[in-house]
Amino acid sequence: MKIELRKWRPSDARDLAAALSNRAVLNNLRDGLPYPYTELDAAAYITAMLSSDANSTFAFAITVDDRAVGSIGAFRQGNIHSRTAELGYYLSEAYWGRGIMTEAVKQICGRIFANTDILRIYAEPFSYNTGSRRALEKAGFRYEGLMRCNAVKNGKTVDMCLYSLTRSMDPYPVRRLSPEEILAALELCWQVFQEFEAPEYAPEGISAFRASLDDRERTRKLSFYGAFDGGRLVGTLCMRAPQHIADFFVDAAYHRRGIGRRLFEAMRRDYEVQTFTVHSSPYAVEAYRHLGFVPTDTEQLADGLRYTPMRFEAKESERP
Repeated sequence: MKIELRKWRPSDARDLAAALSNRAVLNNLRDGLPYPYTELDAAAYITAMLSSDANSTFAFAITVDDRAVGSIGAFRQGNIHSRTAELGYYLSEAYWGRGIMTEAVKQICGRIFANTDILRIYAEPFSYNTGSRRALEKAGFRYEGLMRCNAVKNGKTVDMCLYSLTRSMDPYPVRRLSPEEILAALELCWQVFQEFEAPEYAPEGISAFRASLDDRERTRKLSFYGAFDGGRLVGTLCMRAPQHIADFFVDAAYHRRGIGRRLFEAMRRDYEVQTFTVHSSPYAVEAYRHLGFVPTDTEQLADGLRYTPMRFEAKESERP
């Protein structure tokens, strides 16, 4: 299932109308949309979005395998709030519960922070809309509070919740990856491995490494961290029990920017015991030394892969 945001197309009108001609969807949105929602209504909306100011309206179709299954948009506010945008979205009911909205929220926020001067994106779901709230939380939004008696919907006074995501002042913020982001992390591992690690190995070793990335059972047991440049994943570190670095790669275009250390330090904060091990490839031994790792044995060979066992143990003064 390929989830992407793209500009609206006139041909999306039928799918858009089908999604909005549903009371279950409308019950989670603000009033003002006609019911039933026709293809003419959808066509008018698509025309409006395509002709809107690209610096203040960021509107996209949410697509699964290029079919429009929902809508997401962020809208720049005015006056002293001109660097703030309000986020709104909905998804066809048939696609609820699949993590699609979480991925869509991450994608639009990544684009906005990477390409505009927006500092803060906020959303105000109804308090009863647990699916929407969960999607925001999984996308990294922070719950700011309950707005009591903030709206009247379907004749009832309801509460709303305020969530926000702010632009990080860190040029390459690091966070734990969601399950939906792991495939991209594995692909990054493979790309960097081919460029820098593979020349050190025989075909047997290259095949063994590829097999490790394709091993779903192994992947399921790993904890992934990612460093981002806007919405782009540029580095990843993954851990396996008890405290062993399984994979650790940074996009070649981002080497020598301290991203590896950022990933390592972010990972360390999640562990009380500050002892870590790694089987370093020949290429990465010096990088691990700079992080404070020391070899615990001579170079080994297994399944065609050469590696040096290394260990990191923080002094009391070095604990995060």
